[in-house]
Amino acid sequence: MSGNKTQPDNHFSLWTVTDLSFLEDNYRTMSVAELAVFLKRTPGAVGLMADKLGCRGKRNRPWREAEMEIIRHHYSQGVEAEELTRLLPGRSVTAIFSRAIILGVQSGRFWREDELRILKEQYPLMGKEVVHQLPGRNEVSILIMAGRHGLKKSRESRVGFRRWSDEDWALLEKNMHLSVAEQQATLFPDRTQRAVEKARERFLRKKRSPAKHD
Repeated sequence: MSGNKTQPDNHFSLWTVTDLSFLEDNYRTMSVAELAVFLKRTPGAVGLMADKLGCRGKRNRPWREAEMEIIRHHYSQGVEAEELTRLLPGRSVTAIFSRAIILGVQSGRFWREDELRILKEQYPLMGKEVVHQLPGRNEVSILIMAGRHGLKKSRESRVGFRRWSDEDWALLEKNMHLSVAEQQATLFPDRTQRAVEKARERFLRKKRSPAKHD
């Protein structure tokens, strides 16, 4: 029939990670018409997404390992988009977020409901070892989110009582100028403030009586 136009297969479909990656990697080496054929979208849609990714008018620059490491470290901690663009000059917010998706890195700012449920249920029992139940999260992002929700590892933790190692005692001694709360939060996040407080008391007793050993 005259006037009947056939839309590309993906015209109304959401862009997938594979689509975004292909567009970003090939925009400077393929024409928009060619990309439209490969992606099964209209040239206009391809051009619009290229603008959003920051591809148009820029030289195609492959992602360096150092840049991807910045995403793995900072994006997972929930660093703001504006700060990420400062750390990654020449990369747009959309490009950074798309690369994070491609790398399988999840933002520390946004947790799914099922992830929060696991964190709330298991962190008191396991501490940062819950990382093994949360694919895509690292220990730092887990400690940050646990702190935001006021979660602490319980004394009944399945991990059990952990003796203070020589390294722990050395770290404690080196930072006795900090308060109990500061030491617990920054040096021993998997221990309770009470545990740190008792360790400080033991350290001070030993310092007053060097002949006594545990």
